[in-house]
Amino acid sequence: MYLINLVDYTVNSTEEDCGLDKLDFALSLGDAFAIIADSHDRAHMFLKTLAMLVKPVSGAFYFKDKKVDFSDYRNLLPCKKKIGYIASDSAMIGNITVRENLLYMRYYFENSLSLPLDEITKKLCKNFGIYDKLDMRPGRLRSVDLRAAIAIRELIKSPDLLLIERPEDFTGHASLDLFTEVLRDMVLTRLPIVFISYDKNFIEECSNKKIFFKGGTLDIIK
Repeated sequence: MYLINLVDYTVNSTEEDCGLDKLDFALSLGDAFAIIADSHDRAHMFLKTLAMLVKPVSGAFYFKDKKVDFSDYRNLLPCKKKIGYIASDSAMIGNITVRENLLYMRYYFENSLSLPLDEITKKLCKNFGIYDKLDMRPGRLRSVDLRAAIAIRELIKSPDLLLIERPEDFTGHASLDLFTEVLRDMVLTRLPIVFISYDKNFIEECSNKKIFFKGGTLDIIK
């Protein structure tokens, strides 16, 4: 069974060199893909496509062998909650605290507003230096702390798939070793990941396959 299978999949974009045309791609348990592309924008669009953030023009998106229906965003929610997306266009809800943002998905699916942070989340917050900022709103955080909070939110989803854009920029080089260690542990559990990075050490450490985009054409090297 594939976790994700794109069949003859086409996504349009208003930006040049971003669209994906008649794409075929399959991802299984244990796959760790590094994206190597002649266009960062197209690579980013591919991550957004896997995150179900872009509605297709044509083709089929299968998640765990079930075809995804994009006609209503509510159809996507059970799948999206199992996909971690750490990227430059990730954001937090501005009018609630960081703590509430970290618990928001659980509020929705567990139907309770009185949930505590679990020990894993607390540990990540302490390690990334934001534990004392949990009761602040996102707009009051330094950009590096906001990005750390977003990364933690996606990691604690216990995702079936993790998508990452340039971790060396997102977490900052000071936290990259810590982030790499967390990802290494997740990869060892065969969690599939797909990422964009220009850090050669990170690519070698965290990937076992490479996706090459050139002029919109996709090739996979194992």
